[in-house]
Amino acid sequence: MAIKIIYHGHSNIELHSDGHRIQIDPFYDSNPLADVKSDRADPQFIFLSHAHFDHVDDAERIAKRNGAIIVANFEMATYYENLGIKTVGMNTGGGSAFAFGKAHLVQAFHTSTFPDGTPGGAPGGWIMQIGGKTIYFAGDTALFGDMALFAKLWQIDLACLPIGDQFTMGPDHALMAAEMLKAPNVMPIHYNTFPPIKQDAAAFGQRLRERQINPVILSPGQEFNLV
Repeated sequence: MAIKIIYHGHSNIELHSDGHRIQIDPFYDSNPLADVKSDRADPQFIFLSHAHFDHVDDAERIAKRNGAIIVANFEMATYYENLGIKTVGMNTGGGSAFAFGKAHLVQAFHTSTFPDGTPGGAPGGWIMQIGGKTIYFAGDTALFGDMALFAKLWQIDLACLPIGDQFTMGPDHALMAAEMLKAPNVMPIHYNTFPPIKQDAAAFGQRLRERQINPVILSPGQEFNLV
């Protein structure tokens, strides 16, 4: 079954499969690269990797408008539950079944604090099993060796990896991550939104091709069908 992936700039993506609508790290209204505003988003589930503003900025707004369920680590889920939003709390190493398939919260090396200063617990990434495919959304992270373990635990079809540098992996480390993950498709995220994370995605894509990895480089608003 094909999975439609829609990119909205930065790390803001949607997954669509068989009527299921999943949003990851919604960052629309304050995102200078976003092709649409948050009032166009209509997910059933919102998955959050960590609490920084450029990953949660529109989560509360969308969930209160359309009743979407926020899925995040326990601390973040509790934060949103206290705002009257339906949530599912998880922690690293755990997996949960959903209507679309299954999601596992995996580790990431970063920090996590809400814009109001509330601690956001440990940052994470997501392994999403949906429509017979497996997608790894790394979130904001440094390179770490257990990405090789992910390749043993799951057959990853698409890896979404940050390449911005300064706050996350840069292109060199993202290439090493791609090789460890053994994913046939790699989508760069978390780049070009602000001057400190400006990167040449086309050059990164060429380096992926040299390693027989298909680059999935999307402009905001573009779609990719994972089949």
